[in-house]
Amino acid sequence: MDEETELRNYRYELQGYIVIENVLTPGQIATLNALLDERLPTLPDDWRKHFESAAGRPYGNYRFGMAGGSHGTNPGFLAWGQAFVDLMDHPVTMEVMRHQLGDCFRLDRIFGMRMRRGMPSGVLHSDYGASEPYTRATPGQYHPQPAYQALHGFGVAAFNLTDSGPDTGGLCCIPSSHNCRVKLPERIRGGDHQDLVRVPKAPAGSVTFFSEATTHGTMAWTGAHERRTLLYKYCASQLSWSRARVTPPENIELTERQKLLLAEPAGAHWFFPSLF
Repeated sequence: MDEETELRNYRYELQGYIVIENVLTPGQIATLNALLDERLPTLPDDWRKHFESAAGRPYGNYRFGMAGGSHGTNPGFLAWGQAFVDLMDHPVTMEVMRHQLGDCFRLDRIFGMRMRRGMPSGVLHSDYGASEPYTRATPGQYHPQPAYQALHGFGVAAFNLTDSGPDTGGLCCIPSSHNCRVKLPERIRGGDHQDLVRVPKAPAGSVTFFSEATTHGTMAWTGAHERRTLLYKYCASQLSWSRARVTPPENIELTERQKLLLAEPAGAHWFFPSLF
């Protein structure tokens, strides 16, 4: 292991997130944005009305191309072109997820996020750890993680197709919260103590990796340009967030590794071979 990889892994373990810049080339960014231009409808000027009435969805018009998790079984934005499929097993993602999840992991769910100026913040949350909604942790008290509750078995690769950061909004998180054994106070979830929340600088072409146990959310968008982010969510091979699956897209040839990433959950090495 070289020194840069050693430092990257340490920072990821310490913070629960890390930004790696220049992962995508300018050509890849242009191709992906052009494909999205063809697919995504123009956000109407009265987007607030549509956002607020979006069938109870907490993210309203934020999301697109969803699959897996709470969004049903389908290929999502993988069906929109080879460029989206190729990001599924990007070499940098494979390295970081191997560090977090081991040699056997799968793609559990995907979606994209878009925002225009004025779109509001999302609620801070974490899907695993002491602050997970059904953890039964008592606020303010130490919570030892029971053996039956997943802790760090899920990780996210968020590819930025436009710039985001403290000056624009976008992805936000509470650093090191993935290792916290105390439940997130409602005051913080409700928007208080924002000094704890960080909006990482993530230029177009960068990838932000974070554990699903890291408390994260979406900060209100103030940028003049549209936010565009593609999220690929992975988990250890034996885990699954829901019964829904990301399925292979039609008419796109997958590599053997990509096929394995879309395989059904199974025990690592016993029934799910190494990706490497």
